Amino acid sequence: MLKKMSAIAVAGALALTISACGKQQQQAAQPPTPQSNLALPQKGQEAAVTVPPDVKGKWKAITVTVEDKTANTKKDINLTIGTDTPIPGTSLSIKPLAFMPSFVMQGMNITSASNDPTNPAAQVVISENGKQIFKGWLFQKFPTTHAFVHPKYAVTLSGWVQS
Repeated sequence: MLKKMSAIAVAGALALTISACGKQQQQAAQPPTPQSNLALPQKGQEAAVTVPPDVKGKWKAITVTVEDKTANTKKDINLTIGTDTPIPGTSLSIKPLAFMPSFVMQGMNITSASNDPTNPAAQVVISENGKQIFKGWLFQKFPTTHAFVHPKYAVTLSGWVQS
C-alpha cells in the first residue's frame, strides 16, 4: 500500500512539473507587449528631438573643447545654440542645435528629463569647408559614444552656459 501511494505521489509531481513547463513555454512564445517593443532609430533614421519649454529657455550656449591632434593643442569655445560658428584656425564650423541637460531617449524621441545637468548632451552639426560632415550628439559624460571622428580634430562637450 505504501509503495502504491509513493508511486501515485511521484506520478502526480511529475505531471505537475510537465504541465508547468508547458505553460512557461507557451508564455515565452507569446509576442512582447507594446511597451517592451519600443521603436529604435535605424541607420539613416533620425529620432524626434523635443526640447521641453523650461529647458529651451534656460540654456543659451554650450562649451566645446576642440583638439588639433596634429599640433597637440586644445581650446575651449563657447557656441550659442542655433548659431553656426567658425572655429578659428581650423576649417571647421559648429552649430549647436539643441542642449539637453538630462538627455533621455524614449523610443524615437529624444528629450530632457529635467533641467539638472545629470546627463548633459548637445546635438551639433559640424561642417568642414562649408560641407556638413557630422550631425549627432556630443555627450559630456560619455565623450566616445557616437563621437565626432576626424583625422585631425576632436570635438567634445565640456560645458554649458545658462541664460
